[in-house]
Amino acid sequence: MATALELSSSEIRGVCQRYLHQDVAESNPGFDIISYQLKPTSDAPAGYLGRHLYLQVTLKLHESEEPRQLTFFSKSAPEGNASRMEYLEDFGVFQKEIAVYQNVLPELHKACADVAPKCYYADKNLLVFENLADQGYRMGASRDGLLSYEQLHCCLKTLAALHAGSIIQEHKTGKKLTETQPKSVVENAYPSDVGPEHLRWVNFQNACLVLKEFIKLMPKYQDKLDYILENFTERMSYIFEAVKTSEKYPNTLLHNDLWANNIMFQYGKYGESPLQCRLVDFQLARYAPPALDVLTVLTIPTSKQFREAHLQELLAEYYRFMTEFLKRANLDIARFLPEKCFYDSVEEFHSIGLIESCLFCHLVTLPPESTKKLTSSADGFRDFFSNRRIEICVEAFKTDEVYRNRLMDMLQDFVDNFVIKGEK
Repeated sequence: MATALELSSSEIRGVCQRYLHQDVAESNPGFDIISYQLKPTSDAPAGYLGRHLYLQVTLKLHESEEPRQLTFFSKSAPEGNASRMEYLEDFGVFQKEIAVYQNVLPELHKACADVAPKCYYADKNLLVFENLADQGYRMGASRDGLLSYEQLHCCLKTLAALHAGSIIQEHKTGKKLTETQPKSVVENAYPSDVGPEHLRWVNFQNACLVLKEFIKLMPKYQDKLDYILENFTERMSYIFEAVKTSEKYPNTLLHNDLWANNIMFQYGKYGESPLQCRLVDFQLARYAPPALDVLTVLTIPTSKQFREAHLQELLAEYYRFMTEFLKRANLDIARFLPEKCFYDSVEEFHSIGLIESCLFCHLVTLPPESTKKLTSSADGFRDFFSNRRIEICVEAFKTDEVYRNRLMDMLQDFVDNFVIKGEK
């Protein structure tokens, strides 16, 4: 795997030229590179599927006496962990994300609006981005992973720009994204054409085992426990069908990884309400109905109580944003995503937000001491995704109030409405 230190001097120069809005083909860039280095970062969003670093470049502009330091955010596969490397290669996440940043997002940004950080290099399993932290962007959630109404409203505008930009771009080219950029939207999160030994299916089954252990510990379900445990995994597995490119509803480019740490917010001078947001981590991008993204972002970082109070209003706001973005491109939303069609898809895929919540949050809301067990040893990653997941998660469920409350909230919503409801 290549790292930023393996980039050639000409590649580093190209990164700087793109940042300075210069033509990369220009042989005299107007600056000299003095040095460049990687600097580990702990305050950037951390993920299971990537290694995050700052790339710092010191250069001297020809018209200036003072050297200038540029800082970029870079992302590569984690090094020195064979089990995680094997998982990443089987998962195919880096090549997909490179394809998205190289071939899809630049044209989408031109067609509609910026939805992701500018990417200055995408190759060799390495991505180099503008550093959003320099522009005042930061993650918006505390350890419980919950976002506020104002944050979600801001995020929905960016999400609508992503989906609308996909529609606008397809309208311009006359071709579907699956035709023009198939590598960017191959389904790698919940592939349906794989056998029971495939890592994603095994990972899903292991997640369901953990969630059923949680249900066993919840007094509310003791009288219906056998029925719930017998039917839980089947109800959860609906996601493998739901995420397919639809023949019934319009499809767009989807982000498909919308938990709180993948949403960066920029705040104003007084830091109250966010001004705008950017989406990061496009490793799981897909081509499917936009309601899947909308329901995911309105479920993973929210509580049942919040959704009961605000879901309908926020769905309407998303549709209003979509209408406006398409109108700016002289397109009528009724032609591409009729209102009834959108709300029908929301109804049909309503359980997906909760399924994603359960699958994401039993991992990403683990307390720090549990996460250390996952990352501190060479076998930690393999242990967690196979051998010790139940042990680590059940221990957290029993001992950590934040973790337990979040998982109970989403599990009760799912079990009550999609497992028990309609019980025969």
